[in-house]
Parts: sequence; structure tokens; C-alpha cells
Amino acid sequence: MAEFIEVRATIEGRENAVAVAHDLLRAGLATSIDIDVVPHPSASAWRLTLITTDQLAPALEQHIRGSGGSGSIVSRPVTRDVGSYPDWLTNQP
Repeated sequence: MAEFIEVRATIEGRENAVAVAHDLLRAGLATSIDIDVVPHPSASAWRLTLITTDQLAPALEQHIRGSGGSGSIVSRPVTRDVGSYPDWLTNQP
């Protein structure tokens, strides 16, 4: 079974962030994407939080860099809590 990786990246501009997210889903590089606005000194910036597999993470990061990623890209394994839920799921019984 593949290990899941959470990837976070900052993209400048709402339209660009949506286009990058759409491209990543169409390419099958991410199974889940969350988009939220983040403070940025020069323009609007959006943080993409993506879930992918360890095998796809390098291709996903390369795609983000080639599509206008303006900040660092942070990747980390998805861990599970004592209730066996991934740490990115909240309010689980």
C-alpha cells in the first residue's frame, strides 16, 4: 500500500491557484486538494494543501514549480492518530 503524503504550496493569484489545482486533479497527481487564502506582501496568495502518494509526490512538486508556485513546497507523510484517522481529518468520532 502506498504511503500518503501531504504537500503544501503557495500560489500567487486566485485564478492561477485554481488552474494549478485543476491541472493536478486532471493529471491524477492528487487525490484531495484544499485551497485557502494566505497573507502575502505583494498580491493575493493561495495555499494548496494536497494529498498524494509517495510515488507521485516528486511529479506533483515539479508540476507546481512549473506552474507558478511562489513559495516553498512542504511535503510530509500523513500520520494517523490513535483512532486511526489521518491527522488532516477533524471532528471524527
